Amino acid sequence: MTKLNDLNAWRIFVSLCRTGSFSDTAADFDIDVSTVSRSIGGLEKALGQDLFSRNSRPLQLTQVGERARSHIVPLLQMHNEMISDLQQGSSQLSGKIRLSLAPGFVTRFMMPMLMEFNVMYPDISFEVGGGGAIQDILQYRSDIAVVTYKPKDARIVSFSRGRNVYVPVASPEYIKKYGMPLHPRDLVNHRVLLYSGTVRNPTKVLVKNGVEEEAVCGNIMKVANILAIRKSVLDGMGLAVDLPLIHCAEEIAAGKLIPILPGWVNPPHECFIITSTSHWRVRRHRIFMEWFRDRLKKFFSQKEDIVRPYWEPPRETVTREV
Repeated sequence: MTKLNDLNAWRIFVSLCRTGSFSDTAADFDIDVSTVSRSIGGLEKALGQDLFSRNSRPLQLTQVGERARSHIVPLLQMHNEMISDLQQGSSQLSGKIRLSLAPGFVTRFMMPMLMEFNVMYPDISFEVGGGGAIQDILQYRSDIAVVTYKPKDARIVSFSRGRNVYVPVASPEYIKKYGMPLHPRDLVNHRVLLYSGTVRNPTKVLVKNGVEEEAVCGNIMKVANILAIRKSVLDGMGLAVDLPLIHCAEEIAAGKLIPILPGWVNPPHECFIITSTSHWRVRRHRIFMEWFRDRLKKFFSQKEDIVRPYWEPPRETVTREV
């Protein structure tokens, strides 16, 4: 049998694409480095072309290698799904689901939800990683993700899970010490903690009654961890112009945080649960996505109900397409 028909050799190739290291790929498969080298060499010999440039560290793919990876990754995934489907049988629902979600949401809210689902489907396990990105799906690192935009890619299946509402807030202690900002131009006199992570774009503009105003901040600190921003704002170390409502609804209701910049907001974003068209064919993925969509809609709606007596969430919702 030609090496080109050896699925395990191609799996080793995909791992080496990811790690860029023969030793790390050997560790992935619990094999010797020499076995990795022979597998890659066998593929290259059968192709008559190099898959990797050996003169670079970490390893870099050749043009042929790039083309090979783009073809083999979905094929290996489909093979895995076929085996999983055959092993499950027609009635049993089991297997692993890999999720890519915003880290702050995972830390505070995700585990109870997964336990709810496991009561109904105890034979399904979860691997939670990534950061909520379409590339985690397209590169087969995750099966399902939640993103803050609607993907236009034809390879993606998506469902709205509701919206993210963002609140400009500060602690009572901060307001007492530095005063209440009433307009985005007032931010020049304040210490602003601005989200700069990968889940969504940094807030540059605030909107009120259809009027946009640039948020020109004075003392600004960009922070990629939303929970670090939350804690710092609660501790009175600065204010936030766009703290997600899910991370501050109870604190607003309890008076621990106060909405600022009356009427000015980063408009809510419609969010989507996504998967690839090949993952969508897997029954456990479909069942979880539909359940998770409804569960998240309920969860986010409850947060808006909690805060409504103290702060009116915006009516307008923005849907970004990427």
